[in-house]
Amino acid sequence: MSRIASTANGQVVRGLVAGGGIVAIEPAARAAPREVVKPAARGDGRAIGCLPGDVTAVVVRVGDEWSLRTYRVKPSGAVPADAMLQEIPLGQSTGDDEHLGIAVSRARGWLAIVGLPAPLPPVVRAAVAGVRIGPVSDRGCPTLGDGLRPLAATVGPFDELVLAVQRDGEPPAIAYFDASGRELLRLPAGLEGITGLQVGSEDGLLWATGRDAEGREGLWRLDAALRHGRQVIRPTLVAPLAEPGAVACCSPRAIIVVHGAKPTVTLVNPLTTGDSE
Repeated sequence: MSRIASTANGQVVRGLVAGGGIVAIEPAARAAPREVVKPAARGDGRAIGCLPGDVTAVVVRVGDEWSLRTYRVKPSGAVPADAMLQEIPLGQSTGDDEHLGIAVSRARGWLAIVGLPAPLPPVVRAAVAGVRIGPVSDRGCPTLGDGLRPLAATVGPFDELVLAVQRDGEPPAIAYFDASGRELLRLPAGLEGITGLQVGSEDGLLWATGRDAEGREGLWRLDAALRHGRQVIRPTLVAPLAEPGAVACCSPRAIIVVHGAKPTVTLVNPLTTGDSE
């Protein structure tokens, strides 16, 4: 399992597995992952997001063709890969998709796809109405000029699009954007690398996976702080984990992190894990 996303209530986390299938995990149940979408004959899932009504959105690559597929999963059994609700073309690219992600609005009225490889736009949005997704466009999306590239995406407490962004040769920053794509705030993240980003739905805390300048890797809490009268981000290492990747917040007591060369899924309870400055 490489990419994960939690449902709005945090009760279920869905993840992509080899071959393009999707599995579901219930953190509270501590049960084995359950297959909800069977592997596809063509195409690999590269990013995943959870929408209302048990709908899952997946960015899929088939050769150089990129598309967004949606599935309505069932309480039991697995949906065939060809039983899609929608498939929306995104365009062609031969580029890298290491930082590809899907961010879903808290109001569930839109989704954003972030990190599509060039020449595709780095950020696109689509309106969501029930189980239907509208046309995908870069209208009203952040314009990432000056060599900025997105590393990870999430949605803030006020439905802002929140991106970890980086310019070559510089450390990452956290940037907030409103519904029109206007940048509201950008602050250095205090880390050297970021692989995942999530805002807790209950407490609004900002979490990241990545590493700092000392090479420490794992799950970090990114706190707002003041330094010399200026707003800054203060990262705190909550759970050391080697090669951290995707992260999903289920509740203040349950954060799931994918990590390791052979992806491993770990449940972290920040309330019982010692913080390390």
